[in-house]
Amino acid sequence: MKRILSACAVLVIAALVFVGAGEGVLRAAGYSAPIWFGPDPQLGWAMRPGVEGWYTSEGRAYVKVNAAGFRDRSHALDKPTGVYRVAVVGDSAVEARQVEMKAAFWSRLEDKLRSCPALGGREVEVLAFGVSGYGTAQQYLLTESTALRYQPDLVLLAFAGNDVVNNSARLESENERPFFLPDGEGLRLDTSFTGRREFLNRSSNLFETYRSASDWLRVVQLVQAARHGVQIWREASAAPADGAQGRKRVPGVEPSAHIAVFAPPQDAAMEEAWTITERITAQLNRLAARHNARFALTLITHSAQVDPDRSTRTNLQDALGVQDVFYMDRRLAALGEREGFTVIPLAPELQRRADAGQIYFHGFPNYRKGWGHWNDAGHEAAAEIIAPRLCAQVEPAGQFRHASAAAR
Repeated sequence: MKRILSACAVLVIAALVFVGAGEGVLRAAGYSAPIWFGPDPQLGWAMRPGVEGWYTSEGRAYVKVNAAGFRDRSHALDKPTGVYRVAVVGDSAVEARQVEMKAAFWSRLEDKLRSCPALGGREVEVLAFGVSGYGTAQQYLLTESTALRYQPDLVLLAFAGNDVVNNSARLESENERPFFLPDGEGLRLDTSFTGRREFLNRSSNLFETYRSASDWLRVVQLVQAARHGVQIWREASAAPADGAQGRKRVPGVEPSAHIAVFAPPQDAAMEEAWTITERITAQLNRLAARHNARFALTLITHSAQVDPDRSTRTNLQDALGVQDVFYMDRRLAALGEREGFTVIPLAPELQRRADAGQIYFHGFPNYRKGWGHWNDAGHEAAAEIIAPRLCAQVEPAGQFRHASAAAR
């Protein structure tokens, strides 16, 4: 027995030495890969408050998550007197871990809006509520439960093409999230994900201990990064070449792209996904109005829409049988017309700038040129386009009047 205990003690000591040595090497090398997200019973997942570290998978930036659970500086819940607040809600484009926070389009908006004449001397405060992977359903719930508590004067939804698929329980493969389901002419909320085994496992005390340990130990971060890499590889290997989600492999176009959103729906599932998306967005507009806030929507570009290599767009158009890649822009603009809110498309202008200056608005040296999220140039150009359109929405203090609210 003593020999067995001695052997176990030696193994434990050896393991501790090994882990300690690995930890030292990783810290010396500057390795950092925090576990950014944890389970959330309302939204599926959320950023973990207080987590910070380097993000290097795509671009390179030091990211801090504030106490409220967002990649933003801290904001007082009560809006100060003489301040005009804009709440920007979205997914990874708003989270913007690929660039420094000051380079994110919503951060640049704060500076650009200060020159808006309609503000009449009021200060501008832009608040970011971005979480990677969120669809419009989660963004609606997040706005209702959190963003509106900050008393914004305007809610800006940053809409990405993959949101359409994210909103569909029939099409979205990552289903540990809430969905709105069609219910007659309306919608009903389905939160059944909270009872599924995978969500319950991720919510366990054991997993929470594991996530907490990762905040201190780079070795745990490395293990998690390896697990995530294997998961991505398996999903990519299992993905069909041309699945129900519109993931055709098109030369020059990112293989993860849900390209079906760039063309009129070709099946009932995609049409239903669009119907759900439009209904949620209309509800979000009305929700903002009930809280005396204007609502606007801007469309985040996909890299293929604004690639300066025109052959990429041509390949995409040929694959879909369309004349351009702006179907999503037109459909949401029509929704805005019907519901009385502003829609700010970005793709047509960014495409024009890309062609004129051979500018890549997406991509990074450590990822791939022209693919992925916006780089600094993309965020800057987006802010330049959005700012004057938002300025036109600003009304004198105390004179809010929402078009759709006035019509009821």
